[in-house]
Amino acid sequence: MHKSLYKNSGFTFVELMIVIGMISILSAIAVPSAMKWMPNYRLKAAVRDLYSNMQKARMVAVKTNQNVLIEFVVGAYTPEGRVGSYRVFVDKSAPSGAYDNGDDILTQTSMPKNVSLYFNNFTGNTAGYTSQSLPWNNNWGSVEFRNSNSRYYQASLSAAGIIKIKTGNDGAAWN
Repeated sequence: MHKSLYKNSGFTFVELMIVIGMISILSAIAVPSAMKWMPNYRLKAAVRDLYSNMQKARMVAVKTNQNVLIEFVVGAYTPEGRVGSYRVFVDKSAPSGAYDNGDDILTQTSMPKNVSLYFNNFTGNTAGYTSQSLPWNNNWGSVEFRNSNSRYYQASLSAAGIIKIKTGNDGAAWN
């Protein structure tokens, strides 16, 4: 009786092939939808990173009593195929509004795959904060992002130094 228990335990080859087939079918359904979802996720992550970096710039400006600026590069392709970038730095060397060798870089970010930083209306492509937590040089405006699925996000800086994120599907109407 003990031998017959071991002889009948386990899976048959047919049962194993059925389970593998079911897993394959489920994977074939899930992977394409995940691939379509990925550019939207990357776009949202890029905008949230900019929001966080702008908040960080504001805090560092107040803490260090210096101007902290964000310099945007719109539409420049990197070797990895990313479009646009920005750099957050403490404007130490000469308060000129441009990055100099004496300035401390807080962060330097390129856009993720299938995301582009395509519009910027800050004067001199530079935004930032003064030590009073107000927009540097009274320079307020917005930057806009888009992805390969025609989704758009806008990050704007108000005259009071408040950052707002808006979304849209056509690049013109913002919610």
